[in-house]
Amino acid sequence: MKGTKEDARSVNSWLDTLNARAFAARQDLYASGKAFGPIHVRKIMQGEELEPPKMLSDIWTYHTDQIAGLIGKDYTVGTLQKYKAAFRILKRFIMIRTQSDDIRLDKIDYRFVKDFDYYLKADYGVKINTAVQIVKKLRTMIKIAIEVGWAKHDPFIAYRAKTVEVFREYLTSDELQQLAEKKLSRKRLHVARDLFLFSCYTGLSYADTAKLTRADIVKGEDGGIWIQTHRVKNNNRVRVPLLSPALRLMNHYKDYPRILDEDFILPKMSNQKANVYLKEITKALGWSKYLTFHCARHTFATTVTLTNGVPIETVGQMLGHKNIRSTQIYARVTDTKVSRDMRKLKKLYQGQPLYLADDFG
Repeated sequence: MKGTKEDARSVNSWLDTLNARAFAARQDLYASGKAFGPIHVRKIMQGEELEPPKMLSDIWTYHTDQIAGLIGKDYTVGTLQKYKAAFRILKRFIMIRTQSDDIRLDKIDYRFVKDFDYYLKADYGVKINTAVQIVKKLRTMIKIAIEVGWAKHDPFIAYRAKTVEVFREYLTSDELQQLAEKKLSRKRLHVARDLFLFSCYTGLSYADTAKLTRADIVKGEDGGIWIQTHRVKNNNRVRVPLLSPALRLMNHYKDYPRILDEDFILPKMSNQKANVYLKEITKALGWSKYLTFHCARHTFATTVTLTNGVPIETVGQMLGHKNIRSTQIYARVTDTKVSRDMRKLKKLYQGQPLYLADDFG
């Protein structure tokens, strides 16, 4: 405004302030290296965000869509289901905390992580190791958000997950023999028992046992029959020489009625039904053990192989593990192996002279 009156001076002073703010906003945008226009300058001057803030649901959708697109290559259906289940739990927690089912990524801080960890253990009621696995999925999402530029800080820097060791059931040699010799009253129990035994003698998980076809049975360099397949869980290569009990089970079911064009080695049964039938079988045997199909994998690692002198590195290869730490979870040193390993040492020290005092006065 022209003139020297108070109104003119006041307006011109305000225009100068706006001009300075516009210039500063332009400099900040220029320094960011991104293309910008007048509307971006105006938004900064008015305190608006240039882009809508990214939400937790945005990164979760982004990653789960990629998982869905890579099922059968890098991921399995089970992995996708676990991420979706974790997000449903997260939304319940966010609703309790903020009365909304979503949250901005820049609002997720260390306290949010700690409170979610507490909620899982105290209110939602999952076990400690399960809670750790759920929180780890949130951690993965935050890591990806930082990598794609949707988040700037990592709320997990100070977070330390603590797990507890869980005892995993397995069958001893005597129990394995009892199970194999048990006469069962129903055909479905026979099939469930035989599938479980096959896993005990091969180390295959339920999913890997269920998908086994004739194409997975090959002749090894030693002239014996081997299983050569890839794990459903992680696509790791698995090669296992077949023991006599596993071969007999395969041959027993070679003429089992199958749907036309099916080429599977063993009968089909869902994991859920197999576990239900295993409970009936353990009851018939008078056992108190909580037996699930996954116990067969632990039995193979502990009782069938490690206890009988198979090196843990070889056990890990047959289980499809990439590192020895995973194998150590499955393979436990039993009293039988300790006794066998100590036998030579016992003989060495047998008759070792000890110079004992004649009296204790």
